[in-house]
Amino acid sequence: MHGTDVFSWTSMLVAYIRASRLADACALFDSMPFRNVVAWTALITGFAQNGEGEKALCVFKEMVEEGIVPNASTYVSVLGACADIPLIEKGKQLHGHIFGYTRLIDLYNVIVVNVLIDMYCKCGDMISAMTLFERIEAGTKPNHVTFLGVLSACSHCGLLSEGFHYLHSMRREYSIVPQLDHYGILIDLLGRKNVLREAAELIKGAPWGTKNIGMWGALLGACRVHGNLELAKRAAEALFELEPDNAARYIMLSNIYTAAGRWNDARRLRRLLYLHSFSEAQTQSAQSSPQQY
Repeated sequence: MHGTDVFSWTSMLVAYIRASRLADACALFDSMPFRNVVAWTALITGFAQNGEGEKALCVFKEMVEEGIVPNASTYVSVLGACADIPLIEKGKQLHGHIFGYTRLIDLYNVIVVNVLIDMYCKCGDMISAMTLFERIEAGTKPNHVTFLGVLSACSHCGLLSEGFHYLHSMRREYSIVPQLDHYGILIDLLGRKNVLREAAELIKGAPWGTKNIGMWGALLGACRVHGNLELAKRAAEALFELEPDNAARYIMLSNIYTAAGRWNDARRLRRLLYLHSFSEAQTQSAQSSPQQY
């Protein structure tokens, strides 16, 4: 078969998949006179991205049985399917498949590693995620996505010192500048561990951290849980400056004061709420809806 014919068939297949017409894609795939790794991967990706993880894994199994060698894109899609189902044991088998064959070692690149770490995190196997990171550090240079995965693993496991170790190693060992997402994961962990003063300091040290609504919101939420009035006021004041028209922040701090028996402070905030001319509907909505941190 000529290469142009293969390209035409595969292009039609991809078009069906992008339109989420999976039945048509399957019919076309079955009628293709020749199916290369690109076609197989396209079908696997289509199932994985449309919530059909089990079918994606079945297609992958058939692909391997027919002797088609997967590429990095294939593994990214099929590992993503394992994370979404989740099927941790199947994901571990795929991990071994990638690592166990000499001809596939070149696929063990940073993109595949990132997806593996993400899969382990989503499946709740944080130890495997961190172990994988440690094993590949010497041979594969991690990027910012890799560190998001390993920091998430530290957060889920409550490993505070390890989390800071990885955050500092980004710049020190790999010349990777931590982004707001990296700091945000540790701020969330610090909040859950009731290490709130350090969380506030980390916000100050993060690039544009003092202007980040999400970080201050996470700190305010943690202060509510742990009853830290001093830092709650500090976080709320930062949020008042960043989003002065958000009634929910005033309501949350008022509730924190009320829970602590600080009735005068709670009334003061209610008056401030009134002076800002919030509508009654907005205030009621803020009181009745779940708080967003």
